[in-house]
Amino acid sequence: MQTIDFESLTIPPAGYWNGSDATGSFSAGDLIFQNSFDSKWQIWSGFIYSQKNDVTTQGSENQYSVFDQKNGSNKFALFHPVYQGEAFAVFPSGTENSIQSIDLCNTTFAALTMKYGDPFSKKFGGTSGNDPDWFRLSVNGYNRSNVKVGSVDIYLADFRFADSSKDYILDKWTTFDLTSLGKVNKISFSFSSSDMGAYGINTPDYVCLDNIKYINDMIIL
Repeated sequence: MQTIDFESLTIPPAGYWNGSDATGSFSAGDLIFQNSFDSKWQIWSGFIYSQKNDVTTQGSENQYSVFDQKNGSNKFALFHPVYQGEAFAVFPSGTENSIQSIDLCNTTFAALTMKYGDPFSKKFGGTSGNDPDWFRLSVNGYNRSNVKVGSVDIYLADFRFADSSKDYILDKWTTFDLTSLGKVNKISFSFSSSDMGAYGINTPDYVCLDNIKYINDMIIL
């Protein structure tokens, strides 16, 4: 069993790496995490890594923080989808490995937006607190032939319960089982939400990830 925990990565003075050096990726363990950075607009997509855990500041300027007040100095990765196409976390060419689990948590940007709403996104639950809102992450697995072989849906927030006291916005690192993906060469993430607009999801589509556990399998020739 191997674990990718991002602790070997060097964190820049800003507290995060967002791809502004134009390298296009970073590596942790056996995985290469793809990144895209637009120097004109100074925006990133794909995967980055961080150590920030401001759980109180609302808005996009706090997009690099995990929404877990107990995170401390723990390092982790973040994902935000590219505008067109996909970004992947990829094992070496020709290999397929069995991912066992992954730890996930909301970003503070997404969590506080769902909790309070903003000019672009609704407060989850609505005014009454009873709106059946939800924010879902799909983890998608692909084999070495680039064929999608499985997907696991994970709710980062869920307000669909008849008993509203069970409604939640994920606010701590939580482990999720990915064994149903089987053997994969790469994974990608995609989002869906009950809060949709003319241009797609209104909920900030970000997630934090850590402690990817996988079993090394043989290289497929």
